[in-house]
Amino acid sequence: TNEDIMSFSRAWTGFDYQSNRGNIEGYNKLDPMKIEPSWRDKFPKTALYKGRYIGDTYPLCVDFPEQSFLRTGATYRLLGSSSLPELMTDPPEFATDETIKRVVLNETSALRELL
Repeated sequence: TNEDIMSFSRAWTGFDYQSNRGNIEGYNKLDPMKIEPSWRDKFPKTALYKGRYIGDTYPLCVDFPEQSFLRTGATYRLLGSSSLPELMTDPPEFATDETIKRVVLNETSALRELL
């Protein structure tokens, strides 16, 4: 239906061409497109099965055992040393708002040593 087409098309929002390179003319269509997070449609996308959504088969965080992130074998992915890392986005006003709290580990912190 048209509703299905509209819902699926929302999954493709937020893509933009990579920056131009010196050895090609016009838009850079050689490199993979980048995602502009602020352009993304963040709402759920309906699946072709009525009453379901894309991603319905993935577990929710609440479905995992309590504190599973602390269990043996769990992994941690450091996204960078910046307080505004590339793979995560905060609202732009967070960068200048002094009331926003950021985690700063003490020099003698055991967690800091592990990271």
